[in-house]
Amino acid sequence: MPTNQECPESSARRHNPERRPILFFTSSDYGQANVILAVCYELLQRQYEVHIVSFAPLKNRVLELNQMTTKGQAVFHTVPGLTSMEALALNKEFVGPFPPGVQGALRTYEITLPAMATIWTESEYMIAYESCLDILKSVDPGVIVIDPLMSQALDACITLSRKYIVLSPNTFQDILRKQQPFFSQLARYPAISSGFRYPVPWLMVWANIYLKIRLIIVLLTSRKIKSIRSWRQSHNLTPLPQVFDIWQNENHYLVPATTATDFPCRQASNVTGCGPILLPVPLLSDVDPSLLVWLQRGPTVLINLGSHIRMDATVILEFSLALKALFAIRPDIQILWKLKRSGGIALQEESLTESQILSRSEVNSMTQKENSNDPLFPIEAEISADKVRVLEWISVSPLSILNTGNIVCSVHHGGSNSFHEAVSVGVPQIVLPCWLDTFEFANRVEYLGIGLHGSRTSAPLVEAKELSSALLLVLGDNNKATAMKLKAKELSEISGRVGGRVKACEKIIEILGSS
Repeated sequence: MPTNQECPESSARRHNPERRPILFFTSSDYGQANVILAVCYELLQRQYEVHIVSFAPLKNRVLELNQMTTKGQAVFHTVPGLTSMEALALNKEFVGPFPPGVQGALRTYEITLPAMATIWTESEYMIAYESCLDILKSVDPGVIVIDPLMSQALDACITLSRKYIVLSPNTFQDILRKQQPFFSQLARYPAISSGFRYPVPWLMVWANIYLKIRLIIVLLTSRKIKSIRSWRQSHNLTPLPQVFDIWQNENHYLVPATTATDFPCRQASNVTGCGPILLPVPLLSDVDPSLLVWLQRGPTVLINLGSHIRMDATVILEFSLALKALFAIRPDIQILWKLKRSGGIALQEESLTESQILSRSEVNSMTQKENSNDPLFPIEAEISADKVRVLEWISVSPLSILNTGNIVCSVHHGGSNSFHEAVSVGVPQIVLPCWLDTFEFANRVEYLGIGLHGSRTSAPLVEAKELSSALLLVLGDNNKATAMKLKAKELSEISGRVGGRVKACEKIIEILGSS
């Protein structure tokens, strides 16, 4: 695969405006890059010239993409430096997550958001920014498509006065938040990290307004924010990275949401809701037939809590106790559990409330009484009987597993990709959020009637009784469970009428043709 060089057909295609290169900038984060790679696949299959710009870890995924396509190869350009997660790990600074609610949200504003705004040092950021500038100039694309977390690329486009398309796993609400009526912004839509339901209950409206005011104050007064403002202005960049003010009237936005799968909000003509934007995945029978045979033994719950937060022994034990309670009522259920025990961000006691710390202490005492160093001990019989499979990494795409039709519930952390994958196949969801927009996805599944918030009283942790109650309700023989299944299937049909990656691809081609 060509790397950091021009595709051989580039010069010829530039004589045809509709065939000028399409340049994608994306962070290498798995969740952010998924929608970018999905649309790149569709464009390559239509023989468009595609360039993908990111940090080094994405290179292998682009290689995999090129192996999937039959009619074209993407050109990968490496941005030098650390990814955001690598830089965050090197900083060794605690950035959360914090519980929802007023106090937790305030700590998110004061600690998490300033830390995320200053992940890179000035020199690290500027090296990546200069690289994005050079690539933009050398490729001279007809259309630029950007992941909104790739701040260096957004700054490069602004410097060169280039319009761009934002392609994001975000929802309408994330993009159009500031375009809503002022009262709705303050009183209907939950403040970030608050965990408040939509619409905000009347008793919480003043707390919601207070949090939104405090967020503005933090952005104006934080020492870290002041520092980044200073050096950015010295380089003639906007005072804050564009992710803090992503909306620009002259640009276009593509999101995997539809009006049927999001909170109600005022729409804009330059925002296109595409439906789930997903990479094509192989049939499970082709890539892991033995796993398919196992799934076909009975209804299965898929637990996949993402790649950022790792579980410690206490959380694992709470999960195990919840599953044990589930098996007592539903012994026919199987569990496929992707369990991250290393890497990522760990929960720390300084992020928790006093009651959560006490609860952890009680659970740890239980482990000691059982004389077990393995927090999975409550379900060791089910693991031995192969009713529960616990894996550090699942070798196939979760979507391949969901597509089998054997998954009866998807338990996830509230990531956009996990939400939209479950929506695409019509599977009820239980969301266990830990920070930022994951709280909104937990509330979204309840608002839409397709699942439950499984840790409303315990987030960012999990509490066994609360989780087992959610599992038993979603998997039960009751009217609410039936309604969730029917609604999930209905939204699957609505959102899947036009494939999300096809719709996003065609919008990009339309904009390319008019550029």
